[in-house]
Amino acid sequence: MQSLENMPNGKKRRILLIDDNRQVHEDYRKILQGTEVEEPTNDSYQAFFDEDQPKENSDASLTPLRELVEIDSALQGKEGLDKVKKAIEEDRRYSLAFVDLRMPPGWDGLRTIEEIWRVDPDLQIVICSAYSDNSYSDICNRLGRTDSLLILKKPFDGIEVYQLAVALTEKWLLGQQARLKQADLEKLVEQRTEELQRASLMDPLTGVANRAGFNAQLEQALLRSRMNATSCALFLIDVDNLKQINDTYGHPGGDQLLIEVAKALRQCARDSDTVARLGGDEFAIIQPDLESEKGHEALLQRLQEKTNVYDYENCRVAFSYSLGVALAPSDAKDVCDLLKKADLALYRSKNEGRGKAVYYSSDMDNDYARTQEIFQGLKTALKEDQLVVYYQPIADANSCRIQSFEALVRWIHPEKGLIPPLDFIPVAEETALIVPIGDWVLQEACSQAQTWPSDVKVSVNLSPIQFREQYDLVPQVVRILNLTGLAPERLELEITETTVLDQSQYTYDCLNAFQKLGISIVLDDFGVGHSSLSYIQDFPFDKLKLDKSFVSSYQTSHKTLAILKLVANLGINLEMATTAEGIETEEELEVVRREGFKQVQGYLIGRPTKGDELQQFFVNGPKRFGNAPGTKAESSIFPAVDIAASGNQTDQGVG
Repeated sequence: MQSLENMPNGKKRRILLIDDNRQVHEDYRKILQGTEVEEPTNDSYQAFFDEDQPKENSDASLTPLRELVEIDSALQGKEGLDKVKKAIEEDRRYSLAFVDLRMPPGWDGLRTIEEIWRVDPDLQIVICSAYSDNSYSDICNRLGRTDSLLILKKPFDGIEVYQLAVALTEKWLLGQQARLKQADLEKLVEQRTEELQRASLMDPLTGVANRAGFNAQLEQALLRSRMNATSCALFLIDVDNLKQINDTYGHPGGDQLLIEVAKALRQCARDSDTVARLGGDEFAIIQPDLESEKGHEALLQRLQEKTNVYDYENCRVAFSYSLGVALAPSDAKDVCDLLKKADLALYRSKNEGRGKAVYYSSDMDNDYARTQEIFQGLKTALKEDQLVVYYQPIADANSCRIQSFEALVRWIHPEKGLIPPLDFIPVAEETALIVPIGDWVLQEACSQAQTWPSDVKVSVNLSPIQFREQYDLVPQVVRILNLTGLAPERLELEITETTVLDQSQYTYDCLNAFQKLGISIVLDDFGVGHSSLSYIQDFPFDKLKLDKSFVSSYQTSHKTLAILKLVANLGINLEMATTAEGIETEEELEVVRREGFKQVQGYLIGRPTKGDELQQFFVNGPKRFGNAPGTKAESSIFPAVDIAASGNQTDQGVG
């Protein structure tokens, strides 16, 4: 179809004459192309079109009709139809046709019009007849009431033919222009709709599919898998160090990391695979139409072998990701189940360490069910007061005086009894239930410490989850101190190296805020995990607690003694107190005392005890334990502790 720009008002309008009388054709031509009628005057033009005729010298002067029209002739209706079809093929459509009503021996005018309008419904038509074989209502009943049809009785006046030709060809042209405009608008709307649809399925930052696009592609992949008896692999991918990049380079640096991750995944994937960003630092790859379930192994190998390094602000930045892989149909057959299986695999991958790939296995379902059982049970435990805080003493290594108590949370289930912290603390951290649990433990411990002598402190463990910005840790601690009335100087907050592992500025801001309040900060379990002296250099901890594994192994490794001495000297030189955990024998106590540790904690000093059982200990003031140098042995401080409720196990997280 011709464009609107190629259809100016001066373009020739094509008129088709369909009449079995050749003389009629000549008459039409004399009127439309010859001088049989006068060109309209200004007055007649204004009367007809309700506007002034442009002046001859103006830029928009009126072109005489004889210069605008191109006339074709047909003596029979079928011949006229053939000419209309050819005009359409050549994109030179007729704008007007004069059709005789009687044209023996062929089609009559009504049949001719019916056939023509089937191929060109926009053509303007004037019926010309000297007979009254058909009434106007008959014609309308057959052809329908339409503004594209006029009836002209023979003999007709030349000026009537002329005016009809001017008006109807102009009407046709305006109609074509309107249709072209509408077509352009519809095309624009269609293009914009497609763009919006693509945008709705695309992640604007990385250019890969978003979650909606991912869901649609995964549905299609599994459908093809069922129809074609092929396999489909789903990779769920977590970027390991996005938070560290954000903290180092700001959010623009984090955004660039996500862009680089998407680029790396696209480079590894096939053209037929779908790479998607599901949100935050989580990506996915859908690999459909695999001939066998081992078909995904090449992609996995490319992902693991690829060196992921890029330049940003004149620095070389490296990144890694953890992968969880599930396969259809062997692992799952529908979208929800496949996603769940891949997510379980990813969860285990992240727990086992960074940069690993883990396949789904059926034992993960049991772990998930157990996790959900513990999660639901913990929510009930919070509501029904099943959690209890126990307190384990920490003493001065030389004077043997008790200086503080560490608060340790215990879960006493009404049916299962004691549930070890190692079983429920990781679930609480994974589900963020550790936040309300931690708040409760802190408030209980501060309230209990208010009943102790003023020189005895309480030490409370904080989880890395509590340091997330949305939980407002500092205001919450201040609120609890104000509520309980405990002096900040009597509170010690213990954190593990995991808390400072990502070197978040927000984490350090919290720790600095605590120290300004007078709260002591303790680095717990020092020496295990991701041990790094840079943490001690970056933040001035008040105390280091050496993990108990070093105390228990000193007899089997001469290197352990060197480590004990090193940590004790580190504390002295950095003006930090040092605590040795896991002291269970007099010999262990003597070793850490000799190497220079300032405090000790363990079953030799005392087992975890309920708060109400501590009151008898404070009746005559703080006591000592065991044999301090130059003193006589005192009786055991905690002679009848419920050992079953405390257990010989590692305490982690909150308490």
